Amino acid sequence: MERIYHSYDKWEDHAHGFYDNVSGKNKPELIQAVVNLFSSDPQTRYFMKRVIDEWKYSCEHNLSNISMNRIAWLGQSACCLSNGVPSTVTMEAWSEVPLPFRERADKIANDLIQEWEERYAEN
Repeated sequence: MERIYHSYDKWEDHAHGFYDNVSGKNKPELIQAVVNLFSSDPQTRYFMKRVIDEWKYSCEHNLSNISMNRIAWLGQSACCLSNGVPSTVTMEAWSEVPLPFRERADKIANDLIQEWEERYAEN
């Protein structure tokens, strides 16, 4: 796979607050939003699928980089798209998600990354 680069001003994740900083009273609500999202198979799948369908430039930039943790990026992006949760909060909240839900979310992400790669190969 050839690596694709885009400048940050095109990244949809950037526009949605993926790289924002959060502290204070909103943080516990955002952490709970992460736990809630990954506790629901349909919601996890729905928002991860929306990321690969709607975030063209962010996906090209990140998913074409096979040296990064693409599964984590897709999960963090789903949280960002669904509830405006920055990636650092998702990373912090991940340990609060029960293990079976984390494993399921990783599998969903892996399946959707494979779907994205198949689309990428066709273009």
